[in-house]
Amino acid sequence: MRSFALTGWFCGGLLSLAAVATACTGSGTGSANGNIISGGGSGEDCVPSGDEGNAPAPSFPGSGTSGAGEPITADLDPLSCGASALGVPVDDTAQVDCYYTNNNPTTPMAFVERVVEIAESEELVHVRLTLNPAFVDNTYGETAIGWGGDEEPAGPQPGGPQPGGPKPGDGPKPKGHGGHTFKDLVGSDKAQFQLTDGKGELVLDFYVDYLSVDEASPSGYASLGVLGGEGKMLLGDAGAVVAATTSLDRDLNACGYGAYLEDSPETDESYTPNAETPNWDYRVVYDVWVSASAFGAAGFGDATISYVHASPSKYPSDTVTVTPGPCPTPTTCEGDDPPAGGGGSDAGEDPGGDVECKESGGECAANSDCCSDGDVCLSGVCQQIVIPQ
Repeated sequence: MRSFALTGWFCGGLLSLAAVATACTGSGTGSANGNIISGGGSGEDCVPSGDEGNAPAPSFPGSGTSGAGEPITADLDPLSCGASALGVPVDDTAQVDCYYTNNNPTTPMAFVERVVEIAESEELVHVRLTLNPAFVDNTYGETAIGWGGDEEPAGPQPGGPQPGGPKPGDGPKPKGHGGHTFKDLVGSDKAQFQLTDGKGELVLDFYVDYLSVDEASPSGYASLGVLGGEGKMLLGDAGAVVAATTSLDRDLNACGYGAYLEDSPETDESYTPNAETPNWDYRVVYDVWVSASAFGAAGFGDATISYVHASPSKYPSDTVTVTPGPCPTPTTCEGDDPPAGGGGSDAGEDPGGDVECKESGGECAANSDCCSDGDVCLSGVCQQIVIPQ
């Protein structure tokens, strides 16, 4: 991956970049019940809207106090532990989509933000994937939250009924009795991004490594981007990927919490920041920067995902098919909007209506026809999604 000769600093071989804007969100704490959270951070029941009545970008609880939970257009440097204003967003380029499972069209499993930034006179496309901490989080060891074999997760979780699994409304149960360890997050997890140009043609397809052994980093662990660990280029030039990092990489290295290699900083079910590690991000987040020149004359089009993956996850399946949709509308201080997790245009409607879903092997026309959130509708048949190694 290339780097820029900016007057910032480097961490783990990754360049510090940022975008400049204002934001309404705070520390991003809140109930860890799987509902999407927007802004607040101080226990408020409403979120201040902008001058035009616009609500802040979506967030999940657990981002800590460094500003990591700010929208992608905020004055935030995702490659450090705070803001640095090394990059400038291009007006009207910020986008966000929430991603939902087959069986739960109201609670997002993840959301993807993207914005065009200018750094060192070069145009970059910045893409960020944030996973719902009810699916996977950065808690592990004796202080893991929601990972115990006999422990019930707090509140509703992402996803819905699974064949032979929990009944509607129960939410998925944590798997096994082994809990969640730091090693579970090393050398196994990744995220796949697909980037298209303005004509809809696929230009870049790659995996971003979550965390691997890296002797060059302060903690001895770091994300190896698209060229190491679980990272890999599937289509396109690796040179187009300027930088990539993850929330756990930032926690251990940029934030200086490299001693937490056995137990994560203690917190509660609301992911309240720990006084000794206030900047720890309990969410699983992937950030990537791509040179806009990679998309040629057609320009950048979009960045999407088709599934979320964690090994292990808190969900019955480690790999879950997702589809994009509008994000839930948060409650504003004026109280005119529906509560977070309860709105979002058609995303709150049952896509299947009265039609029964199909078990694995059954005929389908779309992913939402399949009963299992781990199934994808391929060639008219519901079948388990397979993640290439």
